[in-house]
Amino acid sequence: MPRRKTFNEAEARIIAEAQALFIQKGYTETSMREIAAAAQINRPALHYHFRTKDRMFRAVFGATLQKLAPQVLSIVMNQDESIGHRTEKVVDTYYDLFRQWPDLPLFVVREINRDADFLLLTLRSLHTRAGFGSIVKSLQQEMDEGRIRKVPLRMVFLTFYSLLTFPFLTRGLSMRILRKENESFDDILNEWKPNITRQMQHLLSLEPAG
Repeated sequence: MPRRKTFNEAEARIIAEAQALFIQKGYTETSMREIAAAAQINRPALHYHFRTKDRMFRAVFGATLQKLAPQVLSIVMNQDESIGHRTEKVVDTYYDLFRQWPDLPLFVVREINRDADFLLLTLRSLHTRAGFGSIVKSLQQEMDEGRIRKVPLRMVFLTFYSLLTFPFLTRGLSMRILRKENESFDDILNEWKPNITRQMQHLLSLEPAG
């Protein structure tokens, strides 16, 4: 048992260091040598845990999705709550993660531009399609039953994720030209968050947003 615990702790440390490097530098610019150095292990030990950089990348994505996906799925599938309340909760869930890793949205966009097929293959290997499919099916059901407005689902996802991620993608510029005196990036986010809810309510709610 102690040996297994030590193995798991070492693997968790490797994934944490790899995540930081991948997000900071991207997949291409991050080497296994750098990951080994950051995790304070030698290359053979790193390859014992993760034989290739692709496997390492999948492990990093998997660790992130395991924290995020179940929460988002649970919130969106709760049809007893209004679309406004669900939007607020989903935004809070994402922002909790993005505050920890503010460069994560930029990293994902960068990897999409680098090799979208590889990113999709990675996501499929983590069995994310079922969860995404459940969200799509649930929203479509609500539209068909007249609980929310009928809107092309791609418009729902494009609207939400653009509103969600744009402040992080433009953080460097926003902090230079939009920030008020003594204002933090968190202050900007807190002012922006209600706008996401209002826009999604305007898009999907049968009743006008209050």
